[in-house]
Amino acid sequence: MRRRVFLVLLVGLLGRWAAVQGGEAATPGLPKRICSLTLATDEMLAALVGPERVVGVSRFVDHAGISNVAGHYPASVPRIRADLEQIIALRPDLVCVASYNSADFLEMLHKSSLPVFRHEETHTFAGVMRDLTALGERVGAQEKAKSVVADMERRLSDLQTALASPGVRPRVLYWSDGWTAGSHTTIGEMIERAGGVNVAASLGMEGMAEVSVERALAADPDVLLLVAWKAGEPATAVELPPALRTLRAVREGRVVSVEGRALSAASQFAVDGAERLARRLHPECFQKQ
Repeated sequence: MRRRVFLVLLVGLLGRWAAVQGGEAATPGLPKRICSLTLATDEMLAALVGPERVVGVSRFVDHAGISNVAGHYPASVPRIRADLEQIIALRPDLVCVASYNSADFLEMLHKSSLPVFRHEETHTFAGVMRDLTALGERVGAQEKAKSVVADMERRLSDLQTALASPGVRPRVLYWSDGWTAGSHTTIGEMIERAGGVNVAASLGMEGMAEVSVERALAADPDVLLLVAWKAGEPATAVELPPALRTLRAVREGRVVSVEGRALSAASQFAVDGAERLARRLHPECFQKQ
């Protein structure tokens, strides 16, 4: 309770200071002390600005199983949570947040008048590109953002060309501890771009959705897609519930896994997920590469 009162008072003082200084418009030039509270913006910023302009990154940035920029930011850069007191102490001139941060935290941050970039939860490759472009504009790295987006588009186009004649498109079911990816998900789009058919979407499921073992068995996918959360350790059928191991795809050895940092990426690294999955689903299309 006392800490919350302290934060309210501190936010009030910051708001008055910002009003005197002219708020966000008073920040001269480009942001030079950027705080990132999301792994997606950690990854985007790594391609857009030098690490010397980043004064705080998310606590997930060094997790090699989910982060594509582990080791990029020096140890001297604090790993932070959505803690307003900690953030204020870093004196940021831009704070990158996400739509999934708590409403209370976002409200307090708004009242502090600290400049904010809000990374919206993205469910498509196009959404990732929009966020990259918007963040590039906010940090004065428009040309770098254009280059990163152009590289994503080129690689996706090359992938489409490589899969021009993939033969049969296998029906793929993503499984992660009872959850799957339906339509309007980045993973679902990865499956489609990798030359597969997203089983969950064909069943009418939307977003990240729970799926029972019974429904997975009834769906009878051609391929079961798993996520490997530990770096360098592919996921295997051994980790599945016993009943799910009776799936035809499991019995016939058609279980594939993709690294979590690629499959769950909400940044430019999402293309890695599509490329790696495509090579597992259609290795014959990449034999000459």
